[in-house]
Amino acid sequence: MDFKTIYRRFRQWQVDPFEYRAHSQDTHRCNNCGSEFVGNFCPICSQRQDMGAITWKSVARSIAEVWGLNNRSLVYSLVQLFLRPGYFISDYISGKRQVSFPPVKMLAIIALLGVLVDYLIGAPITGMFNNDFDFAGDKMLLIDNAFEWMNLHPEVMSMILLSYLIIPIYFIFRFAPRNTRHTLPQGFFIQVFSAVVFLIFNIFDDVTSLHMVIFVLGNVWLYFAYKQLFGYGWWGTLWRLALAMVCAHLLALLMLGIDFSIHMIQAGESNLLGGFELFVKLLIRMLTNSDA
Repeated sequence: MDFKTIYRRFRQWQVDPFEYRAHSQDTHRCNNCGSEFVGNFCPICSQRQDMGAITWKSVARSIAEVWGLNNRSLVYSLVQLFLRPGYFISDYISGKRQVSFPPVKMLAIIALLGVLVDYLIGAPITGMFNNDFDFAGDKMLLIDNAFEWMNLHPEVMSMILLSYLIIPIYFIFRFAPRNTRHTLPQGFFIQVFSAVVFLIFNIFDDVTSLHMVIFVLGNVWLYFAYKQLFGYGWWGTLWRLALAMVCAHLLALLMLGIDFSIHMIQAGESNLLGGFELFVKLLIRMLTNSDA
């Protein structure tokens, strides 16, 4: 079998990997509740019609369930999410709920795993803005502390930044060839799936310290996920995704500035507008390495 044939089969699998057996038209008696029914599943207790005496197939199925390899398991969903990300997400938001492990539950489990890894490697868990600073003399140090916290908690920042993508993606990919006019609730689940993947990348980053490799892999995954999800071409996906990322970063900086301003108000140093103006000046100073 040549490479082109293998790749063609892989592409076909990406688009539609799920094979469902034809609906049974025979009458069955459920071995669990005794009800008679037509179809593949009992409408009373939901047991499959082919569930009978224990066989070697039953043993194989049980082992697969233990290791999370059965359909709709966490591991199975993660495999789908990495090998056919956009198609998998598209299946879920279009109504195929049975193809995926519950996404919010998946995010919670992976997030807890990320917190555990942070704890094991000794990452600081202090707040982004600490209240023990002398605001009058340490405003620049306060900004440095915030960005240092972001660098030490990439898993949290990934979820925050991806949440800011919901609105830009909603408008920028509004008229895409695939999933046209997707809704904000659908956008929420798009970013939940994306956050799961980026949390996994961040866990590998914590363990391996391959920062640049993980950064590149994350962006490559994001690009292919959106290309498959919305159906634009190579260039159409690239510039739209880049624009959405710029908008998300601007929104994140806006919220960070508001957070900084609130802390300034609590310290009695400034009002909201003045605090935000100071935040912008300190941010520009930090980015330009100016001593002014």
